[in-house]
Amino acid sequence: MHTPDHSSFYQIISNFPQQIEEAPGLIKNLDLKVVKKDYDHLIFLGMGGSAIAGDFLKCYLHQEFPIPFLINRNYSLPDFIGSKTLVIACSYSGDTEETIAATKTAIKAKAAIIGISSGGKLEKVMEAEERPFLKIPAGYPPRQALGYMFFPILNLFQHLGLIKPRTHDMSEVIKILKELRERNHPEKTHSHNLCNHIAQKLYKKIPVIYTASEFLYPVVVRWRNQFNENSKILAFSNVIPELTHNEIMGWEASADILNNFNVIFLRDESETARNRKRLEITKEIFKKNKIAIFEVFGEGKSVLSQIFSLVYIGDWVSYYLALIYDKDPYKIQSIQFLKDSLSRFQDKPKVKRKP
Repeated sequence: MHTPDHSSFYQIISNFPQQIEEAPGLIKNLDLKVVKKDYDHLIFLGMGGSAIAGDFLKCYLHQEFPIPFLINRNYSLPDFIGSKTLVIACSYSGDTEETIAATKTAIKAKAAIIGISSGGKLEKVMEAEERPFLKIPAGYPPRQALGYMFFPILNLFQHLGLIKPRTHDMSEVIKILKELRERNHPEKTHSHNLCNHIAQKLYKKIPVIYTASEFLYPVVVRWRNQFNENSKILAFSNVIPELTHNEIMGWEASADILNNFNVIFLRDESETARNRKRLEITKEIFKKNKIAIFEVFGEGKSVLSQIFSLVYIGDWVSYYLALIYDKDPYKIQSIQFLKDSLSRFQDKPKVKRKP
């Protein structure tokens, strides 16, 4: 029995295709005259839901992107940044303190910077320094604004000549997400609603999400994080082949421990033959230990569609699971408590040691 969705989180998830539709228009007024096109590397600054947009971009573009692509989740930056560094500073709220601190360091190092947020301190810093700034719509939890961060930056990379155009792929993504939204609508019966069905099977279980596709590495993390933040449950993720060198041994635990877990494999057509074989052998081990397995396949012809169809399915599953557990998928009280506590904390000045 599902509890009412008091925060209207359903509407937030439903709006995801709209975010992608709006992406091309968001960069139209972005002034890129000061941004050159001959950088040695790119550094993406972000935390939490904002940083994962960088993970998706890096993973999706890893075979094509012409320069090294680094994700920076911290206050500090590597010492090698300078005038040949392109920095994307991404903070949905615009007030993420780690991102603001790293942005100021990048400015001092004379790096080229493009800011992206819905406002906040980051917008003020960009305006004060006369740096390009991409303002995106406010009003979403950062984790549910992935479309407003990933797709405008993808368009930006196209505009800078770093990647080839992907207009057709983006159109396919929008079409497939709208179809998924229709098929997984709360009014659909349980037997015809895949996401509700998976959520029911995960009740009172700890999900472990795996993939053998190199394009889906950030997607398993996305599923894990959505279970954490939306459903308020523990979840774990890993990737093949790495997990077959270590974590696979953990599944030799006693039955009373293993009974607490369900495994979800996220699949797409880009799996290499060797990794696909590793996955099939791993499934045999799980079946031998009587561990419940779900396989969820990406939809569409393009890699982009397969990635974001799986993202969208995961969002809906975490939403239904939150309702089953009588949790508000919108609220993140522990995270907010931590942020509020940190805002009252003042760093003590460092004591210089005598040489």
